[in-house]
Amino acid sequence: MSGQLSWPQYRHQADTQTWHAPSQTFMLTPKSFGKGIKVDEMPSGMIRFFPSPADTIASLVLPPTPPASASGPIDQAPIPIIQGDITPTAPSGSLLEGTYRDHAIPPKTMLRVLALVDKQLSDLETVLKSLEMRFVGSSVLIVYEGDLTRLEDALAQWESRIHEEDPLKPEFDLEDDEDDMIESESESESDESDDLDGTKEDEKMAKKCPPVVVKMIDFAHTWIAEGQGVDEGVLKGLGTLRGLIRGRKAELEAVVQM
Repeated sequence: MSGQLSWPQYRHQADTQTWHAPSQTFMLTPKSFGKGIKVDEMPSGMIRFFPSPADTIASLVLPPTPPASASGPIDQAPIPIIQGDITPTAPSGSLLEGTYRDHAIPPKTMLRVLALVDKQLSDLETVLKSLEMRFVGSSVLIVYEGDLTRLEDALAQWESRIHEEDPLKPEFDLEDDEDDMIESESESESDESDDLDGTKEDEKMAKKCPPVVVKMIDFAHTWIAEGQGVDEGVLKGLGTLRGLIRGRKAELEAVVQM
């Protein structure tokens, strides 16, 4: 699953899609949602992107977003602004009257995801504080694995790697990449005849897939501003995003403690 959180004017949340496993569909949050919400409504965007099983979330398109394999245009409905609590009690059923329920990722697992997101945002913030540049219209892209089994496997592998490896070692090491290429070439000939449906390749890719990816994107209007200091607008937007992430963590921690 993937989503993009934008920081122009520090409150616009742009085009996100969140995998809803029970209905095998994506929950789509269009740009118009982020452009219309008020400051006190911003946490509702975090709930849409990092839901817990108890959250009931309204579909913002009619009909509800189809699976990625579906084709054809989707009729857009007026985008409602969600007021207050968006997790009311609802009858059983994972997809009911244009709402999404029974999300697959439990709060404890989502907290691990949020911790990784916040850590990577912190690392990005550290880098940006060292750059005298201007980033007009840049965004932050946040992606995490939406399948619960794969997510938990990826988290376990990631956390094991962090504990075992030298903390000063770069996250992506050239020697490791070369080893992977050699291994891949040696295995490809023997596996090709045994992997007609692509199952083994999917399994290998899943083992290498990180649970969370955070990237800064959209550099069309970026330039060096030597002597003019850091981009305070970007840092303010990033700080706002981190505050929203920590707020969502606090909400899920309260759920876990209940």
